[in-house]
Amino acid sequence: MLSPHHDAAAPLQQTALQLLDEHRALGRRLLDIHHALRRSLLEALLLRLANSPGIAPGGTATAGTGRADRYGRFLDALELHFRELHQAADYAELLGCSVRTLSRAARDATGKGMRERIDERRLLEARRLLGAARWGARAVAVHLGFTDPGNFGRFFRDPYRSYPDRLRGPTQ
Repeated sequence: MLSPHHDAAAPLQQTALQLLDEHRALGRRLLDIHHALRRSLLEALLLRLANSPGIAPGGTATAGTGRADRYGRFLDALELHFRELHQAADYAELLGCSVRTLSRAARDATGKGMRERIDERRLLEARRLLGAARWGARAVAVHLGFTDPGNFGRFFRDPYRSYPDRLRGPTQ
């Protein structure tokens, strides 16, 4: 586990608290604004942590390299982009590797393919919004990038079948 240098702890904590506050503000702002703020705060937090005194630059670490590191980067990208990126190829392009390489990393780490991880993340968000946040199915479908609420309903009931929204990206 990384511990920030004591000089960097206060700004890191402040940014983390702002991110938590924004996460809890779901529904109090326009959705696009909410997502933009969360994304910016998360980016600021990661930049502060990565550049904290005593943290080794990315290329110098020896632990966590290879497929496990690639899978970890995929999970980070998935957390940031699961609403708009739904294809393995999108994540491979984002991470600068082939779909096959990224798929191998996912299978090695979890025994599951990338498609399953992407769908699991979308399902988790759908359950959270339909449950605790009490969003309607149509709003959740749009939020998760489904072009047709009917496809979202079928996906939600049976996520491991193929649906048209899995084959093309979200509407622009």
